[in-house]
Amino acid sequence: MKPFIQTIIEEATNKGGFYSIECGGEEYQELTNDISLLCNQKSGDKYIGVNNLDECYINIYDADKEHRGWLFWIQYNDATDRLSDYATRIENYIDIDKISDEWIDNYLSL
Repeated sequence: MKPFIQTIIEEATNKGGFYSIECGGEEYQELTNDISLLCNQKSGDKYIGVNNLDECYINIYDADKEHRGWLFWIQYNDATDRLSDYATRIENYIDIDKISDEWIDNYLSL
């Protein structure tokens, strides 16, 4: 099963969008659409992207690199609780509620 954050960000990148990661007011990951830089994705991966941070903001951009909103990610929480907050305007670009509901249904069925 894909990590929750990967499922969310792929929704944006599949539309041609981009993301960046910010931590403590500093840019941690510059603007990219490379999912491999986002998080640990297989056993053996260590400290890639958000998995290297306790808390961070993930900024979402559309294909024109227009900022569509942000996600506040807390790595030390569990499952969908890792998505602590998000800018409501992001819902005009990706459906966070639908993605969350589908992901948690899949997670609980494991």
